[in-house]
Amino acid sequence: MKKVAFRCSQRGQPGRPPCQDRDDPKRRREFQDSQPVPPAITLPGSDPANPTDLLAAETAVCSDCGGESRIRICPACHSRLPRSLEAGSPLFGLVGLRYSGKTVLLTVLHKQLKGQVARRFDASIITPGGSSGLARDLEFNEYAMLSGEQLPGQTEQSGGEKQEPAVYEWKGSTKGSGTIFSFYDNAGEDVKNEDVVTKQKYLAQVSGVMLLLDPFAFPENRESATTRGVTVAETDPEAALDGITSVLQHKRNRKVKTPLAVVVPKIDAFFDQVPANNPIRRNSPESDVFDEQDSLDVHDNMVSLIERWGGDHLIRQLRANYDNFRVFGVSALGAEPEYGEARVNSRGLLPHRVADPLLWLLAEHRVIPKSAKK
Repeated sequence: MKKVAFRCSQRGQPGRPPCQDRDDPKRRREFQDSQPVPPAITLPGSDPANPTDLLAAETAVCSDCGGESRIRICPACHSRLPRSLEAGSPLFGLVGLRYSGKTVLLTVLHKQLKGQVARRFDASIITPGGSSGLARDLEFNEYAMLSGEQLPGQTEQSGGEKQEPAVYEWKGSTKGSGTIFSFYDNAGEDVKNEDVVTKQKYLAQVSGVMLLLDPFAFPENRESATTRGVTVAETDPEAALDGITSVLQHKRNRKVKTPLAVVVPKIDAFFDQVPANNPIRRNSPESDVFDEQDSLDVHDNMVSLIERWGGDHLIRQLRANYDNFRVFGVSALGAEPEYGEARVNSRGLLPHRVADPLLWLLAEHRVIPKSAKK
């Protein structure tokens, strides 16, 4: 991005009062967010009823208070932009059917990014926009899960309206090892059929997708879901894949180039179906590189498990339509929750391989190194 908009720093020149927080029409229109914020810097003399943003590269001077600002914002929606944002910064979509556990997974991933993942890769990982939009919601969810052990509710359907993503800035300890990436959390209804998913225009611009498939929604597991009191979407997992493919497949009969991480959450509920030494049950490696062989071992075993669950046609769809996909088995909670009360298990949060899909996507974009296959 060569030129962006700026928000006033509220540090006016001597003798001139600083600007006060006010409603931002663009944020209200795009995100239904009417919270007062420092005003966007506008062109001098522009119409107050329809002001024009002043666009610049590094800094801008507020025409009202005279203060200089380095607070960069998106010209279209006025979301905060990291200082190091570039045109090639990846955008990742997290999508799946209702009840697949997207919000819970993203909440735990948000926590791990700032802690375990940052330590593992000796990186600084922050949300430069602060606690706003999805990042704010994830922090609220984290607090509720840790303090009251309450699971977050279902994501509301967007109906095609824009939602503010959670933006992360990753800075490694070596020069040039940083990037910006962001996530959206869509409602399950947003991806269950082609008519609705095509309204999610951001999906056509993503650098990678994490597609969550509820294991209880596969044919062989629905009876088990009923026995355990697990709520499952009526739609087959193949519907979510069909919807995503319809957006990502730009040309008919051409395989999708966008990397697709197929994520099977709640895998701890199926540990009794795999031996204790199976790669699915192993903990994630702790080295500061992405372990490609470990990931492939998990992939192969997850493919076999999905085929046993009656998902063999879905696997054939993936092979026929995607150049680059990887299957993961993860658990945000690590132990089955109290399904009826939507509460975390009394053992607490015990995440299992939650960061693996994201780390694979980052490795595919060469943000982090990966080891060679053995």
